[in-house]
This record gives sequence, C-alpha cells and structure tokens, in this order.
Amino acid sequence: MNRVIRTRAENRNRGRKSAQLRKPQGKSRQSSNVSSRRIPPVLSRSEIGINTIAMDNRPAPRRRVDVQLSSPGAEIRFPAVPAISNKWRLVSGIISISFLMALVLLINTGLFQVNEVQMQGLERFSEGEISQAINITGSSIFFINPGRIKRDLQLTYPGLSEVDVNVAWPSNVSISLKERNPILAWNWDGHVRWVDENGVAFEPHDEGLDVVQVKSEMLPPTVEDRFVDPRIVRTVAGLSDYLPENVDMIYDTGHGLGWRDPRGWIVYFGFNDDDAANKMIVYQSMVEYLEGKRISPAIINVEFLDAPYFRMEP
Repeated sequence: MNRVIRTRAENRNRGRKSAQLRKPQGKSRQSSNVSSRRIPPVLSRSEIGINTIAMDNRPAPRRRVDVQLSSPGAEIRFPAVPAISNKWRLVSGIISISFLMALVLLINTGLFQVNEVQMQGLERFSEGEISQAINITGSSIFFINPGRIKRDLQLTYPGLSEVDVNVAWPSNVSISLKERNPILAWNWDGHVRWVDENGVAFEPHDEGLDVVQVKSEMLPPTVEDRFVDPRIVRTVAGLSDYLPENVDMIYDTGHGLGWRDPRGWIVYFGFNDDDAANKMIVYQSMVEYLEGKRISPAIINVEFLDAPYFRMEP
C-alpha cells in the first residue's frame, strides 16, 4: 500500500517537472515563430530619406508609339523616343539654331560682300597700293573694322597723315586720305627718305617731285628716336630760297647744313635757320672780298654772324 502511494507521488512530481520544462520551450517556439515572420514595408509620403538627386538624374522615360494598320488587329510599333519634360528648352534650341543659320546665310551672301573701296584724297599714292595694304575686297561687311583699317594704313604708309574710314550698309566702304607734303629728301648711303614739316620721315612715292635734296653720310639727327630734328627741317626750308639751281645741300655733323658752291668751295650755315637772310648777306660780302683778292678758299663758314671765317684747306 505504501509502495503504491509512493509511486503515485513520484509520478505526480515527475509530471510537474516535465510541465515546467515544457513551458520555456513553448515560449521560445512562439518567439521564434514571431521573429521568423517578415515585417511588411512601411510607406511614407514624406521626402525625408529620399535621394532626390538620384531621382532627378534618372533617364527620361521613353514613350512608345503604336500605329494601327488597315488590317484589323494589326499595328506597327515605332522605336521608343524619350519623353521631353521641358518643351521650352526645345523651343529655345530651335530658335538658336535658326538664328545661327540665318547669320551664316547673311555672311556668305553676295549682298554684303565688299567688291569695291571708294578712295578720296590720293595724290601720289595709287588705289592699288591702298587696296593691297588693307586687303578687304571680297570680305563680308560684318567683318570690316574701320579702326583696324586706319591703323594698318598708317603703319604701312607713314606718308599718310590722316585716314578716315566709313562703312555703310549693305557693302559700301569709303576711305578719305590726306598725304604728307615733303619738305626735303634726305639721301644717305644710297637710301632716300622724304621728310615733312613735322619731321616725319617716309618712303618717297614720286621720284620726279621737286624737293630739296640733302646729301649726307649718315642719318638725319632725330628727336626721341622717331622724328627728324625740326630745326634741321626749318633750316633747309629757310635756305632753299638761296640755294643755287641744280645744287644739292649737304650736311656735316661739325658744321651743319650748306652746299658746294659752283665756284669751287663749300659754304656752311650752321644747324638752324636763325638770321638766314643776314647770313646770306655776310656770305655774299665775303665772296666779293675773296674774289677781289683772288683767293679761292676751300670752306666758308657763316654759322655765327659775329665770327665768320674761311679756310684754304678742307
């Protein structure tokens, strides 16, 4: 009897222990079942967290075009084209291309091409020389730059004192010129340069022009390394009235300007035109005195009125 009671008690205790052991297993199984289920995605209408840059850089969706044919149920599919999101860009692009094409047509059309250049004021220069220097014949009027034409002419031909360029539509170009007037022609070592009253030296354009010839073994004295000394120019102009016919002036660095008298000597008048008339009076007086004494000098110098002199040897 006691043994039976003890066996029942042990069975009850064993059943409680097994029940206690089964409870945690049920909880773990339940938790595992819950964790194994996937959580549905959460949708949000907010822009927070969305990569808007990546979305903007996505390629534009392509639009499919289907055209129905005459047969029932038959259609043809054209290649997909990208859908244009901004129509104003397309419009502005078309306008820009149209303007560019119109500009190209205007430039290339013969209506705006310069075929002839009108020139005024030419005396010694020729139209061919001016045209060759500017080289604009056949060019479009859109590319004509009056300032550049003026600069090119003055650099190529210093003998032009004034240049005025006018451009008129559709293809008219006119140039008004004023040439420098030479006062003397400076000859040295086989080279000749004309010089105007302002001391500007330039290439001669008319070998037959009657100007005073000055022969020297060197270049004329200059001012600021650009212009001939104006005193030399004024002296030549002042003495030219007393210069004998068919006689050239000479220049010497020690005595200035003068000439070789046909009677056999050289006369010098110095470096300036001060008292040119009085110098000529003194010179004529000295010539009369020397001829009366039968003296043939080599040099007569009247640069200084208060101290003229002559020399028998050069």
